[in-house]
Amino acid sequence: MTPRVAISQSPYDRDATAALQRAASHMQRARELGADLIVFPEWFLGLNPPEPMPSRALRMLADAARRHGVGVVTGTLRVLDPATSAKQQRALVLDQDGAVLGSQAKCDLDPPERPWFEAGEGIEAIPTRWGRVVLLLGPDALAPARWAECRRTGPALVVMATASKTAAEHRAVEDLALARSLDSSAVVVVVPLLGRFGGAFHVGAAQGFHRGRPLSASGSGEPVVLASGADSAPVELGVLDVCSWAPAHATALGDVALGSDDLRRPLAERRVLLDWAALAAPDPLAAGRTLLSLAEDSPRLAALAPAHPDHPRALEALLAEGAAGAFAWPAVAGRRADDPTFRAVVGLLARYRRPLAVRIGPGPAPLYLSHPEDWDASLILHPDVPVVLVSSGVREPFLAEALTLATCRANVWLELSQAPESFWEEARRTVGSHRLLFGSGGVPGAFAPEWARFQAWGAARGLTAEEVHAIAADNARALFFPLPHRAELAPPAEAGV
Repeated sequence: MTPRVAISQSPYDRDATAALQRAASHMQRARELGADLIVFPEWFLGLNPPEPMPSRALRMLADAARRHGVGVVTGTLRVLDPATSAKQQRALVLDQDGAVLGSQAKCDLDPPERPWFEAGEGIEAIPTRWGRVVLLLGPDALAPARWAECRRTGPALVVMATASKTAAEHRAVEDLALARSLDSSAVVVVVPLLGRFGGAFHVGAAQGFHRGRPLSASGSGEPVVLASGADSAPVELGVLDVCSWAPAHATALGDVALGSDDLRRPLAERRVLLDWAALAAPDPLAAGRTLLSLAEDSPRLAALAPAHPDHPRALEALLAEGAAGAFAWPAVAGRRADDPTFRAVVGLLARYRRPLAVRIGPGPAPLYLSHPEDWDASLILHPDVPVVLVSSGVREPFLAEALTLATCRANVWLELSQAPESFWEEARRTVGSHRLLFGSGGVPGAFAPEWARFQAWGAARGLTAEEVHAIAADNARALFFPLPHRAELAPPAEAGV
């Protein structure tokens, strides 16, 4: 049985009595919302005094659990071993009748905690009526070795009770939780420490994941209910690789390879899908629908529609069905981007308010060249259409043209895949980090080295954490993930171009 879980977002409170009263009210609210189990964050009871179990706090929580008929994951309590007087930070799982089902000590302590507390010896699952529950507290939630211990236990529910000092840190925790939900069959819950504690202000919002799908919307104040199963509303998250391919056709462009099975991997769960080969398909509508079907059930994937100038009605149909934008490579159509048919394509995207990703550089045989400057006429006519210039490793003169166009036109973004670092540096200096997008190019095996190169470049050039996350995630998320769910999309108001 997978429980319906409520996650308390109560902030740290130095007053343990007030924190206990808040915890009891959250337990009542969780039961009213139909939850079976409520999870509390680290230090939700403030600096409770270290006491032997059962402590005063535990007795009050057990009484509330019995009263409301809801199970409890306590978050960290300071526990005193009566035999050795050793202090530990330990979380417990209480059944709906208040009985203690098991506990877990924090294994990896933060530096300020080490002089005062004894570390736990390892991660163990706690058997419950909802299956095996694993608690990863503080740094344990981020340690690969602790996750390996956790996974070996075969958990049904994993609680990551950790702390983030910045929004970027919290997004990284969410990404990690999503990846771990793909790496197991468990529901993975993130329950952050909130408010000022230990001289720092901690941020975040409760979240849960199952098999790569977010199960709850972030919120504040009341507990967030985490619905288990397929009836949960998906939540749109960020993008890490803006240029990835899921080829649906075997053509001369078939050197790119992401199959549908690969899309279940964690890295592929952060991608915008496009298929340059779909531009050469005899039926662009069918090719576009294949991409839409790959992204339909995952909030971590966004599909773009092929924008072939000879098939505007296919593009319009795909935009109406939920495509997050379009992609074009004029060379595949044997044209230049200043052809009037491409201006009509950009006009269609303006009507739907969607972005366009365009490939620049040499095209397939017979050789055509797609120059960035050829898009200028369309950009002048439709300055509200975001256009992403995808480099994919081309060299001069295309990169110089792309930089010039982006400098002159505020609706042009630059994708960085496989470009030399000198281009990255000049783009950051002249265009700014807010219009740069990380991409690996989508070729198998390219992600890891490109990501390592990007991280090394950011460290060498002194990029702030905000700049790194903007280039790696936030800029692309703003471009490609603002759409409502496909079922909520209304049919277009106008006919085709």
